[in-house]
Amino acid sequence: MRFYSPLYFLFFLGLIPIILMYLLRKQHEEVIISSNYLWDKVLKDIEANKPWQKLRKNILMILQIIFFSIVVLVLAKPHILIGNEDVDNLILVLDTSASMQSKYDKDRNAFEFAKIEIEKIIDNKRPNTEVTLISMCNNPKTIIGNSKNKTMLKNKLSQIKVTSESENTEEAISLVKALSKDMKSYNIFFYTDKDIKTNNENIKVYNLSKPDANISIDALSHSTSEKNNTALVRVTNHSNKESRFELSLYGDEKIIDVQNVSVKPNESKEIYYENIDKNINILKAEADIDDRLKIDNTRYHVVNSSTMKKVLFIGNDNVFLEKAITINNNIELYKSKEKLNDDNLKGFDLYIFDGVLPKSLPKDGNILIFNPPKNDIFKISDINTQGNLKLNNDELFRYVNLDFSIKKAKTIDTPSWMTPIVTFEDKPVILKGEKQNQKYVLAGFDIHDTDLPLKMDFPIFIQNVMDYTLSLNKQDQTSILSGEKVKIDVTPTTKEVYIIKPEGEKTKIAPPFPLTPFADTGKVGVYTIEQKNEKGTLKNYFVSNVNTEKESRQNISEDKEISIKSKGKSEKSNSGKDLKNILLLIALIILAIEWVVYNRDN
Repeated sequence: MRFYSPLYFLFFLGLIPIILMYLLRKQHEEVIISSNYLWDKVLKDIEANKPWQKLRKNILMILQIIFFSIVVLVLAKPHILIGNEDVDNLILVLDTSASMQSKYDKDRNAFEFAKIEIEKIIDNKRPNTEVTLISMCNNPKTIIGNSKNKTMLKNKLSQIKVTSESENTEEAISLVKALSKDMKSYNIFFYTDKDIKTNNENIKVYNLSKPDANISIDALSHSTSEKNNTALVRVTNHSNKESRFELSLYGDEKIIDVQNVSVKPNESKEIYYENIDKNINILKAEADIDDRLKIDNTRYHVVNSSTMKKVLFIGNDNVFLEKAITINNNIELYKSKEKLNDDNLKGFDLYIFDGVLPKSLPKDGNILIFNPPKNDIFKISDINTQGNLKLNNDELFRYVNLDFSIKKAKTIDTPSWMTPIVTFEDKPVILKGEKQNQKYVLAGFDIHDTDLPLKMDFPIFIQNVMDYTLSLNKQDQTSILSGEKVKIDVTPTTKEVYIIKPEGEKTKIAPPFPLTPFADTGKVGVYTIEQKNEKGTLKNYFVSNVNTEKESRQNISEDKEISIKSKGKSEKSNSGKDLKNILLLIALIILAIEWVVYNRDN
């Protein structure tokens, strides 16, 4: 035991006045009566019970001395130390990932149990111990740092919510190492159901994993035929027993089909659903089973129903380019050999200029330019006739082997809003960028002056350019793992952008433009993107799902009880004890006894 305010022991001097008060108090009063005959029997009883009478006579003094002593002890802040809890700093890390929603006992999940255990540590910490509270999810963060205030710590703890994200143990360990770098004595407690390996002797892991059965839906996808779609669902049994359950498939929240599924222990199984309406936008698979973790029993998928895109090609015949563009059945290609007036350049999703440029570029579509002439829009530099090509890794060359020759190329001065992706003798010849919601791709060479069209990768390169400039899938990034950032694709004419979250909350994310990646994706479900322009509202979707690879299978602790794991060893959870509340309770009981004795004597 240790007292953290020993100066308060000086208050024990206050016992002297209490004792003196009883010593100097007048013991009896003289009263004249007519006869003392009736008192003889009473006097005999008093003599027979003299020891008890003396005790009764002084019991109030004893109770007051005990009460006063307890109050002094409370002021001195008594604390029982157990194990190695006697440190100046505590760092408490609470895992808020999806798997912490798993059942721990009858009434609580692992996250709720962990919060109760952390609150006990806060309640029983030394008065001078500083506590740092960290939440561990996809992006670990410090909730409150180096605080001695128990009320504030418990208030911040109560505000931490469990998420659907994955934990990031590596980043969390890096964070606590940085925080503890200048600490002289400290302990770090991780409350998680994951296996954390570290050589730091100050790091203890409270393993909350449970060996209960669990089913997860790991994948949901679709394939398209001429008339209908087919959905594929992959489920995994994370247990040592066979699992049987009903697996339902929904389309735009309406039931499509239900199948009875049986999955062998520790195996995965693929289930197919056929003849799905092609007009459905969102698929949802749901397993009807009472298992350890509910959140991984549901998975969402966006079915892209691409609309036709109008593309205007302006320039001389370019058979190679035209063929590569029209491979995609969702593109409607229009051609013009004449240099159109600026007023006629409107109404298309993409404008391709091959060797020509208008005085001003269209404002309602994206722009693809090959072999630009000298103009007032882009500054064209000298023409190189020989040199080496160098590629900066970019999505336009996804699955493309950059191995082609150029007879001659124009280099282009890079505007601040564009990025070079191919250089010719360290000077940019292909650039891309985005300005006022318009996407640009600029190539400083004539395709006829290269052998690129003769390469097998040429159609892939052109389709990559189409995907970038047309956003053929509407919202290109339609599926993410919970907590990840998502890039929102918008049209050039969009004025405002809103995100509707799975719980129905609507958030405005633009203007301003350009958009930054959207990060508030912690909820599992369907997110609706609303783009508002002068013509109306365009809706697109993306979905957020649980990372079942990390969250559905748990690392089971060898001990059935909650244990601390450090350097491969297990030991029982140790915690100090603050005696203040216990002593105050005893003081209240003494005060109640004193009141009863006083009223009985009077």
